[in-house]
Amino acid sequence: MSVKSIELETQLIERTVEKRNALIAQAREKADRIMNSAEEEVERIKTESEKQVMSLVGSELKAVNDRIVGRAHLEGRKMLMLSRQELLSTVFDEAEKRLREIAKGEGADYGDILMKLIVESAMAIGGDEFLVAANERDMAYLEKNLRKINAQVKNALAGGTVTLDESPLDVMGGVVVRNKEGTKTYHNTLEGRLEGLKGRVEAEIAKKLGVI
Repeated sequence: MSVKSIELETQLIERTVEKRNALIAQAREKADRIMNSAEEEVERIKTESEKQVMSLVGSELKAVNDRIVGRAHLEGRKMLMLSRQELLSTVFDEAEKRLREIAKGEGADYGDILMKLIVESAMAIGGDEFLVAANERDMAYLEKNLRKINAQVKNALAGGTVTLDESPLDVMGGVVVRNKEGTKTYHNTLEGRLEGLKGRVEAEIAKKLGVI
């Protein structure tokens, strides 16, 4: 082989090596780019995942907090209502006990109360003839004082006549008054007035406490 042929072959080999080295360099550069891109993507996915996890955790924590607060609010509301009901029951039980004592003539002029209840009922109904019913004990009192009752009704209504029903009522006390035609009835018993008062007081307390 001549010297020139050897030089040409050497040059060919060198160009091949250079080309190979260039290809290797390009491949490495491309591999680096792919690796960097992959690492960036992994970091992005990691960051997004963390955000999603934190968002999910935050949502769950808020939901748990809302449930706890809501449960506490309901429990507090329930306790408040039970306490209110217990207090009202105690108060009205005592009020009923006191009314029963009054109806028996203990510690108050129950006769005057009865007359006022009759006059109040007659004024609410209107007219000039009234039929009054009461329990057996009160009917006995009304029979003895019918003239006085008529005088008070006439004075309040500028006229009017009261007669007594023959059938006694099964009530604690008070009266039920009807007009002559029986088209209007006014219930003015002690328990009825107590129930009416109870409803108004309960509504007012509930309104003030915000637990209607």
